[in-house]
Parts: sequence; C-alpha cells; structure tokens
Amino acid sequence: MAKQLNIRNDEVYERAHRIAADMRKPVTEAMLTLLRSYKPRLPTVEELTPAQRAEYEALRALSREAAKRKRSGATSNHDDMYDEFGLPK
Repeated sequence: MAKQLNIRNDEVYERAHRIAADMRKPVTEAMLTLLRSYKPRLPTVEELTPAQRAEYEALRALSREAAKRKRSGATSNHDDMYDEFGLPK
C-alpha cells in the first residue's frame, strides 16, 4: 500500500492543485514531476568551482580547529543576559 502525505496548509493545497491543473495531471503525478526535477538552491560540494571548494575547505578546517579549543562546559546559553521577555538585562 502506498504511503499517504497529508497537507495541512491551505496555500500549499491550493498551489498543488493549481499546478496540477496547469500540467493537466493528477495532483500526485504533478507533485512527483516537480519533486523529481527539484534542485537545491545551493550547489553540492562536488558542484563547487575550485575557488569555492578552496574557501569551503578553509572554513571547514577553521571550524575543526575552533572545535578543538572549546572549553569544557561551555554552552551557547545566554539566559543570564536577558530577562523573561527576551530583552537585555
């Protein structure tokens, strides 16, 4: 049995049906066509230019180096700096 996907957003539902009507296909078939043709906005690492790849690798190395210097018990929790409304104390 096929799995079911429930859409709980009116805009998504309306757009899906409008696209299906434009494509003259059932909604499921139209959405499958769109999903198969989907390309992420950011290139994968393999798709980077040599310059982009070098910058990416440099940032990764910097991140690994910074991770080595993390203090034990250090967190990103800054609750002591803000009141109960999220405003600076």
